Amino acid sequence: MKRIFLLGLMIVMLAVVSTVWSRVSATTGQLRTPDSTHATDAAYRDGLFLGKFDAQSGRVRRVCVGRWSAETDRAAFASGYKDGYARADVGNAAVN
Repeated sequence: MKRIFLLGLMIVMLAVVSTVWSRVSATTGQLRTPDSTHATDAAYRDGLFLGKFDAQSGRVRRVCVGRWSAETDRAAFASGYKDGYARADVGNAAVN
């Protein structure tokens, strides 16, 4: 009888620990770094793509933020464009 009680107690303890552990890992996984925020931001990614494209095509650096209506999206687009242009420009300098 004592063994059955201890086995049941261990199963309950295991269930409690696993539940707490899963909740802790779920909440810490939701913390966002700036890079992960940019990775899912459409305006930033659009700017990143166009910045790389313009730099690789040899075009003058010109940020056209009018593509996005919200001010936060415009800022994200401009940031992505500048990052993309700089990355492609560094890559072109390494090749030359």
